[in-house]
Amino acid sequence: MKKILELNPNLFISIGFISMAIGGIWMSDAEEKNLIQLGLILLGGLLTISGAIIGLIQNRKIIKESKDR
Repeated sequence: MKKILELNPNLFISIGFISMAIGGIWMSDAEEKNLIQLGLILLGGLLTISGAIIGLIQNRKIIKESKDR
């Protein structure tokens, strides 16, 4: 858990947005919809949300450490 919280949340958020964009463009361009397109959109959303949560936890730790000083 500690290793996950040490990761850069910007990576998760940017990869999530790119994945959602690829899935969305592919879904709007194709005539037939399939589960891979939906999976890309959902994967991107989950990555973005997890990056935001990691960022909030890191921000809360930084604020808490600065108040303790």
